[in-house]
Amino acid sequence: MNFLESLKIAIASILSNKFRSFLTMLGLIIGISSVVTIIAIGNGSQNAIEDQLSSLGTNVVTLQRSRSAILTSSEQLQLEDIDSIKLRFEDDIIGVVPAMTVSGTMMEAIDDTGISLSAAVENITTIENLDLIAGREFYAQDIDSLKNNIIISSDLAESLYGSAASAVGEKIFITSQNNTFAYAIIGVYQSEETNMGFSTETGYVPYTAIQKNFNIRTSLSSIKIALKPDVDVSAFGDEVVNYISAKKGNLGEEKYTTYSMEEQIEMISSVMGSITLLISAIAAISLIVGGIGVMNIMLVSVTERTREIGIRKALGAKYSNILMQFLIESVVVSGLGGIIGTILGFAFSSVAGNLMDVTASVDLFAVLFATLFASAIGIIFGVYPASKAAKLDPIEALRYE
Repeated sequence: MNFLESLKIAIASILSNKFRSFLTMLGLIIGISSVVTIIAIGNGSQNAIEDQLSSLGTNVVTLQRSRSAILTSSEQLQLEDIDSIKLRFEDDIIGVVPAMTVSGTMMEAIDDTGISLSAAVENITTIENLDLIAGREFYAQDIDSLKNNIIISSDLAESLYGSAASAVGEKIFITSQNNTFAYAIIGVYQSEETNMGFSTETGYVPYTAIQKNFNIRTSLSSIKIALKPDVDVSAFGDEVVNYISAKKGNLGEEKYTTYSMEEQIEMISSVMGSITLLISAIAAISLIVGGIGVMNIMLVSVTERTREIGIRKALGAKYSNILMQFLIESVVVSGLGGIIGTILGFAFSSVAGNLMDVTASVDLFAVLFATLFASAIGIIFGVYPASKAAKLDPIEALRYE
């Protein structure tokens, strides 16, 4: 008996007991569809987080004091360090901006009156990865002249003036620290949809104007450095730390550190991957349960067809023929369960993705793994029943009622 004949007999046996065969597959269907769905949603969520964080700029390095370091006044990061960094790394950087942020309140009749004023330099839209849709960027003159100019978001511009274009040239009054200042709107950037929970508007103002208006000290908590696309973020971080340490006279004391969004993305991706793998492993336990169900039904099938096996062996069927027939039947049952489970996994992924507002990403590896795993279960849990059938004594089998 060849493989095709064994396959035909296996399919005929499955079709003769459709409902029982379906119940046998059910454990595998549930397990495989769960694994495919979990991996797809996990990948989709990971991609969504990475995209959102990437929009904040992956080529930006932030230089700051190490968490446990105690700095003397001469070791503090200063505004003059910005010029030094720009000069030392001019071939590697796009721009450098000091970390200065002031919270304020807009004196306008709109629902959300809170605004955060962030320090800006000439090419702030490039550094902050902003899409300027109206008006202009800051010029060097804006910075040098300490001008009260501001770039606001499109959402705020539309709330105040109806459109981004209409906002350019208007003035916005902001109160902070018991002082009110008028800022001329010179540009509008496109607001980004975010699920991160931030609601306060952000406006960008020349850092010199922030210093002037709010008497901010020259020492800085951190310095943000935007790098050119071909620069290695991690290597640059080490270089700038060594440079600033040597400049401050504390090289080797690890008083400064850097972090970047790229590093944060890598860490989050690693954590998300581990969580997805853990949950998938838990869901995969049902595959073992399904495999036991396959073995159980195959043992029942062997018992039911004992006389048929005896007749076939009496007519010359070899051990390998009987073994192959029942093994193929077990693999077919498991394989069909795997295929159905994979299809349902695609469907569940799509539905779950829509409910969670995430684009589910079905991993080809997960599909291949599910299919191969289902087939492997058919082989592993089908070996014992098939071997038992193949070892039956033909005389005893013929006497079986």
